[in-house]
Amino acid sequence: MPDVIKGFTHTEYLIVFIAIIFGYVGAEYFMGWGSMLRNRAMIKRYWQHLLWTIFAFLVFMQNWWGIWPRTAMLNESIYYFLYSLIPIFLFHLLSVILFPDFKSHQKVDMKEHFYKNARWFFTLLASYFITTIISSFVYTDVGNVFMQNLIRGAGVILSLAAAYWNNTRLLHYILLIIGYISLAGFFLALPS
Repeated sequence: MPDVIKGFTHTEYLIVFIAIIFGYVGAEYFMGWGSMLRNRAMIKRYWQHLLWTIFAFLVFMQNWWGIWPRTAMLNESIYYFLYSLIPIFLFHLLSVILFPDFKSHQKVDMKEHFYKNARWFFTLLASYFITTIISSFVYTDVGNVFMQNLIRGAGVILSLAAAYWNNTRLLHYILLIIGYISLAGFFLALPS
């Protein structure tokens, strides 16, 4: 198979597909926030839910930023390409879990919605962190990979604790604070 057809490389071809999927998943977050605003009379807002949606979106954006060094490997094997789609799929599932379906035109308590779906949310978040740890070995990563994997590992442990520990509301508050601090630290560990 030729690597270039009329100046368009196979890697560029694959990246266009990934960019479309990233755009679709990003749009899911914007549509979720937009639906919350449009239906604000029908929802009882919950600050922690909103902060978790923002956190998930920021991690999603970091994932987009972080795949740049890996793009050269997408063309080496279909398995690299397929593996690169897993985190995007997890973020899509996270958006589905985080945002309720407002089409039923019923009142929605966002606190109740969040805690009803918290186990799924934190399990998916832990799954994402696990895939990023694996990715650091599958692909050539940049920056302080050891520090990044320490933060990711802590994310796995804390997410699983939040998902499966009973009476975890206090843990969710603590995890939210630690999550934002860790995300800031992770951004600092990335090359600029």
